[in-house]
Amino acid sequence: MEKLYAKIKQRQATFSKSFKKIAAYVYNDPSVFAMDSAKEAGKRIGVSETTIIRFAHTLGYQGYSALQQEYQNRIFRKKSSLDNYRNQKFSPTKSRQTIKNHMFQDIHAIERVMEQISDSELEKVVEKLLHSSNTVITGAQASYSLAYWFTFTLDIVAGNAKQFLPGMDSLKRISELDKGSVLVAFSFHRYSSETTKLVRAARTQGATVISFTDNAFSPISEHSDITLAVHTDELSTLDIVPAVFSLINSIMSAISRRNPESFQQSIEAFNSTIANEFFE
Repeated sequence: MEKLYAKIKQRQATFSKSFKKIAAYVYNDPSVFAMDSAKEAGKRIGVSETTIIRFAHTLGYQGYSALQQEYQNRIFRKKSSLDNYRNQKFSPTKSRQTIKNHMFQDIHAIERVMEQISDSELEKVVEKLLHSSNTVITGAQASYSLAYWFTFTLDIVAGNAKQFLPGMDSLKRISELDKGSVLVAFSFHRYSSETTKLVRAARTQGATVISFTDNAFSPISEHSDITLAVHTDELSTLDIVPAVFSLINSIMSAISRRNPESFQQSIEAFNSTIANEFFE
């Protein structure tokens, strides 16, 4: 499946509106391609059978059946022990297990993210953040907490990270960006126009833009150098947060392992006598 997602990302800049609709289904409801014929899939998505077949050809498959086979191999794979345990212990009928059912849904979302985002993309993100001379992080509304945590943690493990704050902070932060800088943007449905404007400005300044979003075709994606799209069945940012936190926490862990001396120095400074004056 990872190869299929990579093919989509390589070609998505050239996709027509119809191809974008199909690609969205690839991420959000892959079962349609495993179960339905090209004609039936087209009817569900709202495009023609011919468009479905052309989409498969565009991705390098000999035809729709070849694309369908890849989905069937993934969806009908032998269930893991985790799947079995989940089905036995946490079925929807067990009302007392509602909270743990939600936890397993989060696990499922994380598993999907692991499939959808390639190792090479994550490596690029880690390298860009490690070698950035100036990293600015932004996220508005429901994405603000993600941006705050990312800024706080990145500043500890790598240093030189600042969070973008709306208002008077705008011009200063934008003016500080250059070719050695990185802007990290969090933007999920409903997408903040301010975040999109900041991403455009960062690109104008020559900065590298890394975006965390919920759709490969979200407003900031076309202005980003690296897009990490966390696709889920729901549009709510609240539903997507656990998977995003898992992703960014793993990125931070990778950065700390690549730069152990700097990380250790930051931890020691954080735990210094002066710092302890602020805590009980």
